[in-house]
Amino acid sequence: MIEFPIIIAVAGKGGAGKTVVTTLITKVLITNGHYKLLLIDADPTHPHLSQMVKLLPQKTLEQIRSDAIETTLEKKKSIQKLADNIDYEVYNALSECKYFSLFSIGQPEGPGCFCPSNSLLRKVIESISKDFEIVLIDCEAGLEQINRMVIEKIDILLIVVDNSLRSVETALSIKKSADKFTHYKKIGIILNKAEGDTTLLLNKIEKSNLNLLAIIPEDSEVKEFDLVGKPLIEISKNSKIFIILEKLVEKLLTS
Repeated sequence: MIEFPIIIAVAGKGGAGKTVVTTLITKVLITNGHYKLLLIDADPTHPHLSQMVKLLPQKTLEQIRSDAIETTLEKKKSIQKLADNIDYEVYNALSECKYFSLFSIGQPEGPGCFCPSNSLLRKVIESISKDFEIVLIDCEAGLEQINRMVIEKIDILLIVVDNSLRSVETALSIKKSADKFTHYKKIGIILNKAEGDTTLLLNKIEKSNLNLLAIIPEDSEVKEFDLVGKPLIEISKNSKIFIILEKLVEKLLTS
């Protein structure tokens, strides 16, 4: 018996293919189930998830935050009243299609770090997750959102690595941080874009005690979709990459 909600976060080094994996997991979930699914594009530097799943955000978290601050300054509303109103604004900002809803952190409109939006995102995840069965988060590259406990309360952490030792080293750092700052129940590595002799990579993963969940080979169909800007959510369910992730998702949700 599956206990909902299930919160799945997809992390990894920049360029490893986090958003591709997130999109394909979405494809698996909407193909094989009828879950109440929320996608969160939590990458403020490269928010490409919406294009890949063909659902653009109505309003981003950064826009909500900026508008709320402006309203507070203009009308001298209290910070508490601002915080109380955030949930309402977030629900109004959700984009919806037949199969899932989507929310995006967005890109900061001015200079500075992403700390305010990340802090607010943590509260958003905690608040709205209860209204969905599965929440799938495409995280910012690296360790920032883990170290700042943005994804503190998650069930499954998937770390995507590519065909490089540096990517595996980043994965190890992510796991060490996750051990300290999150309460995950399951964690594992997805080797993406695998090609050639992967012996060194697989040995490194094994020696690092990283749980290898799946190996996804370099895929010409994914490259073609990317080249012409076609939404990856439309990839065939007969494709090799879909079948690999289909088996992984089934294992994650039933074991």
